[in-house]
Amino acid sequence: MTRDMWLRRGIGPSALAGSQMLVFLLAVCGVPADVAAQRRTRQDSLRDTTVVLRPLEVSVTRQQSSISRIPFAISTVDRRELTRGRATLGFDEALVSVPGLFIANRYNPSLDQRVSIRGFGSRSAFGARGVKILLDGIPQTLPDGQGQLTNVEIASLGSVEVLRGPSSSLYGNASGGVIALTSVTPSLTRATATLRAVAGLYPKRADRRHNYVKLQGLFTAPIGSGTLAVSGARTTSDGYREHSDAEINTFSLRLEQEVAMGTTLLISGHFAVNPVLNNPGSLNAGEVDEDRSQANPRNVNADAGKNVRQSQLGVNLKKRYADGGSVGMTVFGLTRDLDNPLSFANIQIDRRAFGARAQAEVPLALGSTASRWIFGVDLQRQRDDRLHRSPDLSTVTRDQLERVTEIGPFTQLAIDFGERVSGIVGVRYDRVSFEAEDRLLTNGDDSGERVMSAASTSIGLVWRPHGAIQPYANISSSFETPTTTELANRPSGPGGFNPELDPQRAWNFEAGLRGAVAGGRLTYSAAAFHVNVTDALIPFEVPSEPTRVFFRNAGKTRHRGIELAASARPAAGLTIVSAFTLADYTFQDFQTEDAVFDGNEIPGVPRQKFYGSVRYTSRVGLWVANDYNVASSYFADDANSVAIENWITADLRAGWEGDIGGWRIAPFVGVLNIFNEEYIGSVTVNAGFGRYFEPSPPRNGYLGVEISPR
Repeated sequence: MTRDMWLRRGIGPSALAGSQMLVFLLAVCGVPADVAAQRRTRQDSLRDTTVVLRPLEVSVTRQQSSISRIPFAISTVDRRELTRGRATLGFDEALVSVPGLFIANRYNPSLDQRVSIRGFGSRSAFGARGVKILLDGIPQTLPDGQGQLTNVEIASLGSVEVLRGPSSSLYGNASGGVIALTSVTPSLTRATATLRAVAGLYPKRADRRHNYVKLQGLFTAPIGSGTLAVSGARTTSDGYREHSDAEINTFSLRLEQEVAMGTTLLISGHFAVNPVLNNPGSLNAGEVDEDRSQANPRNVNADAGKNVRQSQLGVNLKKRYADGGSVGMTVFGLTRDLDNPLSFANIQIDRRAFGARAQAEVPLALGSTASRWIFGVDLQRQRDDRLHRSPDLSTVTRDQLERVTEIGPFTQLAIDFGERVSGIVGVRYDRVSFEAEDRLLTNGDDSGERVMSAASTSIGLVWRPHGAIQPYANISSSFETPTTTELANRPSGPGGFNPELDPQRAWNFEAGLRGAVAGGRLTYSAAAFHVNVTDALIPFEVPSEPTRVFFRNAGKTRHRGIELAASARPAAGLTIVSAFTLADYTFQDFQTEDAVFDGNEIPGVPRQKFYGSVRYTSRVGLWVANDYNVASSYFADDANSVAIENWITADLRAGWEGDIGGWRIAPFVGVLNIFNEEYIGSVTVNAGFGRYFEPSPPRNGYLGVEISPR
């Protein structure tokens, strides 16, 4: 491919062919769908009904309630959808059927995948920003807004709930949306064990092929008056690109016990040791044309990457009362030791964090109206011991202790106005303080403190005239501070926090509807949103420090769009799933000293994203799934001078599930990017020296098997 192809905006031949496929799939699917959990019998499983919406219970809104009573856009993905025939290497494959959610796989194990909900989070230089991540109710997002998914083992999850849209009234800082992960819930009657193995192969690069191997085991058992689940996984990968090797080891446990009548104790632990997470960096257009699988030479020379050890433990005690009320208390702690050599510095961070959450739910009778009052407080504290040295380790360039404290009292009122109308009103106040203690005093004392605070509100209403149509609407606000890394990276100073970087705030207006028709054989959801953002946090680089990311505020930005999703079962064994996002992310008021970006598109996230999947399961256990992903072109920089071509990929998964000698055996195979599309799946936004591009691999495949006693 020529350099011009990466720097122009247009539709290539493969995308034209893909558009015909898109039209076909849209015609077949009708309107696209929220993915939903479905318990089923063995006969149901033959029909592959994993994504059929039902009146399921969700808890992502901090209350256990039927989704039909929630006036927000929520998608739920069950374990079968997360893992069936998938390599389970990243959340881009696991959550691909959720509209409004864009997960860019960088194929860079050091930086994690870039998660964006309705455009929030697209700025992330590494890890997840702007999105709250919870694992078994324990925040994976720190009080400064940093989050990560690398250490979460997908194959040990039972379900995922995604709340799309600003939700600071629920979770405070970094709440452009919420991803709530829940571990597998063990059986109360018998012990189970599952072993999963996957081996994959990338195309030949240089003088050898590169592959990956993942082994994962899950054991669950009833124990005492509760259950125990233990999971372990090990992944080793040569990586698709040069200098992208990875070794990831995770272990988790979940112990749940009833300690008294109506009182449950839940203990969860998650541990990760990742000694090798190499960082290939991003490429310029010429390097992409020459060899898409190569790494940034500066990263190779500096041996850029991460060595990470992380431990997290959480304890939750919850008391439920006969009238439906409850009180609960959660405490949790985290340690993270990071050694991060980069081309411009060697970064070491010793992180300690802890937090607590107290919440009560009280049933109320307001006249003839049934209501639930929820109130509580979140507290999180983070302590980072940060040391930066020159790449050769000869010079200390930063030595400071950073502390972040977030406190957020909240209250929420959920009201049922009879059988058909429900509403939710929520208010929360957050105060986030940042402290920096500068210990490198040879260039002056840059110690300081920043305090950022905001009140957040939400109000929503849902109407249930019929199961086939359930319209809803809501208005909500969000509040998001810069992270400690974003505050600490100062282009004009060596230490302390950037005094000119402010939090971003947003107001969200949303209307939608969902429902099920034809006896549940067709389920659908639709949502339209409009978000006004002030002081949006925008990344940029400077020529003097290539690959280092700094941040500034834009005056005003606008996020608006529609999200459609559907799941249909037109015949026995046949399921069609689709999800479509059409959005407009635009700078409304953004000027720098050198340029005016008013009216430009916000870079890093496509305006249109489509997922379509046709699946068939036979009565003898054979199954096949044909998946399509389509993304429109988007820009890599604020100036909109560098455009990424739109792309379409087709994947094929197939397998068999059956019993052999008392064992459940489920072999599977997958071929990704069947038509060998050359595309850029992720970018480094506003990169210096034209190094925007993070290429995705050509055609590749894997084999796997899942074994468990019947």
